[in-house]
Amino acid sequence: MSASQLCVAVKNAISQIVADFQNNPERFWNERDIHWSLFHYLKREQGIKEAYPTQLIRAEFPTLKVFPGNKPARGHYDLVILDAESYFKPEVQNMKAQAPWGKYLELLQITVAIEVKLWLNRLRTENMANRADWDIKKLTDTPNNVQNAYFLNFVQLDFEFEYMRDYYYRLREYLSDQKKEWPDLNILCVPSDRQVQPTPKENWL
Repeated sequence: MSASQLCVAVKNAISQIVADFQNNPERFWNERDIHWSLFHYLKREQGIKEAYPTQLIRAEFPTLKVFPGNKPARGHYDLVILDAESYFKPEVQNMKAQAPWGKYLELLQITVAIEVKLWLNRLRTENMANRADWDIKKLTDTPNNVQNAYFLNFVQLDFEFEYMRDYYYRLREYLSDQKKEWPDLNILCVPSDRQVQPTPKENWL
């Protein structure tokens, strides 16, 4: 399956989660619930043809870049789909499990990398930029080996309150600005209540 076909399968799987989220948002208690649903729908899309799909679909996969700080370290993507051609090269398959990550990651291409953010009522006082920027940094900073990057934001708020509706609109505006800065980054911002979104198709910024 080509990268473009795989991206179609990914967007189809995401659309299933969007429908689940808006039909019954309370079923998603944390971001991990969204991860498992995404894996489930990806398998149903049959976007991964290999006999053992989890070889290519990986959770908490490390970034190629080592980020600076008091203790420099790699970030981790919530979910990736590895490029099959690069993964099945003999030099990758024959590499020992204890081989340094840097050498391994330099040989791999990631067809799709996904970061998921669940915005909950109890997190409403946090600075949205601080919460979003780290995910965006992992997906966009160079060097990286990501061909297609997705930042998925699911907003589970009580929209009966005006201040929560305002929070969603401010978040959406902030993410729209990030989309202008990173036009190749696929950004989703979906509210749990369909009534507050501009149009169904505008969940993608």
